[in-house]
Amino acid sequence: MLLQALAGVLVIFVATGAGVAGAGYFQIPDWENDPVGPAGTPAPTIKIDEGEIEEAEPGQPRTLLVLGSDRRAKTSRDAKILGAHEKPHSDTIVLIRLDSNRNRIAVLSLPRDLAVTIPGYADNRKINEAYNEGGAALTLETVKHLFASATGKEFFVHGVIDVNFDGFQRAVNRLKGVYVDVDREYYNPEGSGFAAIDIKPGYQRLVGSDALDYVRFRHTDSDLFRAARQQDFLRQAASMPAVDELKSLDEASEFAEEMREYFRFNKGFLKRKNIAGMLKTAFYLAANHAPVNQIQLKGVTEAENPKEDTRLYVSQEHIVEAYEAFLTGKRTQNPTRSKKAKKVKKPAKASRTRGLENARRLGEDMAVQAVPRLRKLPFYFPEYRATGSRYTNDSPRIYSLRDVDGDLHRAYRISISTGAPGEFYGVQGLTWRDPPILDNPDLIREHDGRKLMLYYDGSKLRRVAWRTPRAVYWVSNTLNYKLSNAKMLAIARSLRRL
Repeated sequence: MLLQALAGVLVIFVATGAGVAGAGYFQIPDWENDPVGPAGTPAPTIKIDEGEIEEAEPGQPRTLLVLGSDRRAKTSRDAKILGAHEKPHSDTIVLIRLDSNRNRIAVLSLPRDLAVTIPGYADNRKINEAYNEGGAALTLETVKHLFASATGKEFFVHGVIDVNFDGFQRAVNRLKGVYVDVDREYYNPEGSGFAAIDIKPGYQRLVGSDALDYVRFRHTDSDLFRAARQQDFLRQAASMPAVDELKSLDEASEFAEEMREYFRFNKGFLKRKNIAGMLKTAFYLAANHAPVNQIQLKGVTEAENPKEDTRLYVSQEHIVEAYEAFLTGKRTQNPTRSKKAKKVKKPAKASRTRGLENARRLGEDMAVQAVPRLRKLPFYFPEYRATGSRYTNDSPRIYSLRDVDGDLHRAYRISISTGAPGEFYGVQGLTWRDPPILDNPDLIREHDGRKLMLYYDGSKLRRVAWRTPRAVYWVSNTLNYKLSNAKMLAIARSLRRL
């Protein structure tokens, strides 16, 4: 059970940009040559041959390769189980595209079991073996070869970042935790043979080890769902209020000082010129609330006998499709953002939406149990749900959580399985009316007097929300966006009280 971690890195360079845009060039620390850590030694760098990393012009788009590796502390629980001196592995291989020209951030995860050619090593091997054999340098070479061989074009990478357990947890804790919309229950008891985890469904703040356990989980689904969890975690980390508090160069520098002790970068990444260019790009993206697009690697298939051969395969055509979507936003860009509510004159009835079934009786049964416990939070349940779905419990999870100011709020979550492994959507109710997750909707549509806030990832609806005078409610899509836009809207419109 190895590290799955990537949040925090993007937050450092994107979210702090708004606070330091006006800083003079020589106010930016020369982090590459500054000593760091208790020993007063320079931060370790990743050994990568000169020429493998492309130098980006200040403010221009750049691609970062983020690796999650299990360079673990000797006192960590994984070290005790697996041995602190075991050779480090990498299970997280994530490409992040910071594109100020298109005002977007694209995130593409490559499954650790993806069968690829590892240059100078072997063909048809799992991509994470590149890290085992040659560290970050060989992983970079492998990723570049993967896209170049499919497209016939050189794939440029402008920086490599290696994140370990401590770095991830400290980044999350430095942000005072990350509020996450957890789709279902994640549970493995101690001694089960899998990494222990106990996280309930619903919107909540995850810190430290809980956040790490969440993004690492893969027991009952797959690498593809784990990648989607990581990408969604990253999206929500970038919207944390603590990010907005990094308003000065000193605050941003202090944060980065802490993080660079636990992250490793390619030589030259921390040069003043590169950081200045990064901050210029970051300022534009932060100031314009750039959307984060999750680029899915489509057409991934298993080997003929997946119990014995866990390799995953993808065609050259699908690699080209991912390449274009990642670099250009082709078929993956969000609709043009608008704050003006547009009234839908004759919205289709939920009963006429294909692929939905009436579940009012089950909703009323839940309401009978939930209403007495929710006090001032009105309980809305979906009259319609996706055909073949089932509620994970007979009653919703009812709980309380504190907002960023420490005030207590009542909440509930209905978690619903589509029936396929890893696919859960849900309904959330919350008396905290302005949680970070609902910042900057893409569109607002008025259906039958209810103003629905729509949140997209490309052309796919990932969340539909609406406010009442006393609370806020939303419907969340599955991690792989299994529900169509029509179903998401119909389910949201069918929410009703007993």
